[in-house]
Amino acid sequence: MKIKTEIVQNFFVVTCEGRRLDAPFAQNLFNSMQSIIQKGHMDIVIDLSSVEFVDSTGLGAIVRCLKEINGRGRLVLCGVNEMVLSLLKMTRLDDVFLQAATPEEAFKRLAGAQKKKKAVQSSVPLVESASTSPKVIAFDDDLLSSLKMEDSETVHEVDSAERRKYLRINKKQIVNEDIIVHCTNIGTGKRLIAVVLNISPGGLLLVSPSRLTVGHEFILEGRIGRSFRFKEHAVIRNCRDGEYGLEFIKPSKKTTGFLHQLTGSAVLSNRKLNQ
Repeated sequence: MKIKTEIVQNFFVVTCEGRRLDAPFAQNLFNSMQSIIQKGHMDIVIDLSSVEFVDSTGLGAIVRCLKEINGRGRLVLCGVNEMVLSLLKMTRLDDVFLQAATPEEAFKRLAGAQKKKKAVQSSVPLVESASTSPKVIAFDDDLLSSLKMEDSETVHEVDSAERRKYLRINKKQIVNEDIIVHCTNIGTGKRLIAVVLNISPGGLLLVSPSRLTVGHEFILEGRIGRSFRFKEHAVIRNCRDGEYGLEFIKPSKKTTGFLHQLTGSAVLSNRKLNQ
């Protein structure tokens, strides 16, 4: 990945040119951003239009950039894809970062914010303005720690010759909101959160900002819709680009029955739509 920096319409633009913002490039991004901020550029746009995958280290670098600005300016993320947005939602950062579809939209948002700031400053007495401190965004230290990869957690790719037994349905076919699961590593006790991409009576596919290891077993706790809650034992069978396939281990009859009914309803709905 290459990091391109330029000034456009008096705003500093950082463009990540590459498909992956992960551990090898996260520190480079933070170093570039830190240098920009130390030179006094506080209103910054990070263009992620070409980025398809962000891991926990990449997300952590962006968080630290915003923390470095420390309320003295604004940071706008633009071109964020669905996967990156899921990571922001699961870490509750989607309301912290300003977002825009394109750099042009980001410039408009920053320009509007600057005009509003100047209007407020002009209406406040000089003495009071001088004593007013910038708004500082508080970050949970536990969150920042969770966005660091552990060297001991190595990702492996496992090919399975076994044909999938169950039809998996996309979460968009179930609910409009993200299906969040809380995962506890049975071996280490480490807790993390993830977003379900698809699910079946046999297992699920999820994405997580934390780096996971194939073969590790977890207790998954989550909710589908308003009423159905589940707590199941599962093992990671494979991974690719931050997406992890998990197989349920002896799932409860309640969960199995609900998911069988859910997948059957989805298949029936699709058939009706295709008729």
